[in-house]
Amino acid sequence: MGKLSANNKFFTSAILTHVGVWLAIILIPLLVQWRNDEINVRYMSHVWLMLFGLAVTFYANYSFAIETYLYKKKYLYFILFNIILFVGVRYIDGWINCAIDWALNIPPRPRTQRSLAIKSLFIYNDVINFTLGVGASLGLRYISHVNEINKDRERLEHEKLENEVNLLKYQLQPHFFFNTLNNIYSLIGQSPANAQKAVHSLSKMMRYVLYDNTAERISLSSELDFISNFVSLKRLSLGNNVHTEFNIPSETYGFTLPPLLLIPLVENAFKHGVIPGEESSITCNITVTREQLDLVIKNTINNTEGNEDRSHSGIGLQNLHRLLDLQYGSSYKLSTSVNPETNTYTANLSLPNLAK
Repeated sequence: MGKLSANNKFFTSAILTHVGVWLAIILIPLLVQWRNDEINVRYMSHVWLMLFGLAVTFYANYSFAIETYLYKKKYLYFILFNIILFVGVRYIDGWINCAIDWALNIPPRPRTQRSLAIKSLFIYNDVINFTLGVGASLGLRYISHVNEINKDRERLEHEKLENEVNLLKYQLQPHFFFNTLNNIYSLIGQSPANAQKAVHSLSKMMRYVLYDNTAERISLSSELDFISNFVSLKRLSLGNNVHTEFNIPSETYGFTLPPLLLIPLVENAFKHGVIPGEESSITCNITVTREQLDLVIKNTINNTEGNEDRSHSGIGLQNLHRLLDLQYGSSYKLSTSVNPETNTYTANLSLPNLAK
C-alpha cells in the first residue's frame, strides 16, 4: 500500500512537472508579444504550432518509440518511425496553417512566391525542431532510465540486506539450543527454580529470533534483552573457571539498529574464548550516548583450536562487515586486535545513533 501510494505521488509529480514546463514554454512567446502592446495572431499561431509539433515528437518518442524500438536495439524501426513521424507532423502543420489562414481571411500564397532557398529554410527549421524534440526525449528518457536502474539496485541491495538479516536469525548454532535443553534437563533435578528461569529465558530468545525481529530496525533495549538471555543460558554450561562480565546500559536514548547485529561478536567470544579446563574470561562493555553506541568485547583465545585464527568464524567478520556496510555505509567502525602477551582477542564496534 505504501509503495503504491509512493508510485502515485511520483506519477502525479511527473505530470505536474510536464504540465508546468509546457505552460511556461507556451506562455513565454505570448508575454514577449505583450511587451509590444499588440499581439500578432498569425505569428503566435505559427509559434504554438511549432511547439505542438515539438510536443508530439517528444512524447511519441518518450512514451513509445524509445522503449519499443531503441531499448530493444531495433534501430531501423526507430529511424523509420521518426521519418514517418516527421512527415506526418509537417503535413499536419501545413494543414493547420492553411486552416488558420482561412480563419483569419489571409489569402493563400501562390506556390511560385516561395523560392527554393525559402523552402529549404523552412525544411531546415522543421528538421532542427524535430531533432530537438527527439534529443530532448532521449535525454530525459536516459535520465529516467538511469534513475530506474539506481532504484532497482537500491531495491536489490535492500532485499539482500533483508535476506542477510534473516540469515542471521538462524546463524545461532543449533547445538546451542540443544545444549541449553540438556542443561535445563540437568537442572530440573538439581534446582527446579533455576530450570524454570532457564526455560523462560530460552522461550524469550526463540520468540525474539522467530517472531519479534521482523522489522528492519528494532530497539536497542530488545537487542540487549536478547543478549542478556543468551549470556545467562550460556553460563549454564560453563564451569567455575570461566569468568564472564557483561556491562549493559539501562538508558538507550531511543537507539535502534538492525536485529541480531550485536550477537555475532558475543557468540564468537563464547565460542572461541573458553579454554577447557583452564582459566578463561569474557568481558563485554556496551556504552550508549545520544550520539553513538560502543561495544568492546574481550575474550581469551583458545589455542587448542589450532594455529588458524578462528576467532573470526561463527557468523564471520566478513558477513558482519557486509551488513554494517549496507546499513551504515562508512559511518560505523569495527576493529579487532590480538594481544599475544595476554592471549586475548578484542573486538570494538561503534555505531552512530540513526534515531536521533
